[in-house]
Amino acid sequence: MKRVIIIFSLFFSLMSAAMSWENTPKYKDSKVYKIYKGKNHSLRIDGFGRMYKTRLRYAIKHGKPSFAGKYIVTGWGCGTSGCNTGAVINAKTGKATPWPVALSSVYPLKPEFENEDGQEHLYRLNSRLMIFAGNLDGAAKGSGDDSVEFYDFKNGRFIFLKSKPYGKHR
Repeated sequence: MKRVIIIFSLFFSLMSAAMSWENTPKYKDSKVYKIYKGKNHSLRIDGFGRMYKTRLRYAIKHGKPSFAGKYIVTGWGCGTSGCNTGAVINAKTGKATPWPVALSSVYPLKPEFENEDGQEHLYRLNSRLMIFAGNLDGAAKGSGDDSVEFYDFKNGRFIFLKSKPYGKHR
């Protein structure tokens, strides 16, 4: 009897974990149909552009759109071990928008978001959905510690959609 209860509890725990990821935003929900293939515009100098102009200009010179149809994604270290931040740059206008969070490493990684550097930053050319996972500094709704956050990028702004626990606290 005790064995049946343990098996049932384990099964229920696994099902709950799987179901908690079912209601997360999907790339297909933020689909982009028009992909920009023209020449990258030079950097538009504003407050953010001025602060990171060397990194942003390099991304414009060497990059191509890889997010939301017309945005170049770039990132760089933020001064501490394992920390990264970055921006998306509109290839048509040269306007740069900073990421809404800074990423730091978290372990163990989840198979849903796994890559080798301990932090996940996922996006696609044909979608406005951007996903950040790890220890997130500047997190919108999550605790910031070991979470995954989903953002829709609309009208040049990151719009928070959802946060879930992630990593060692999950």
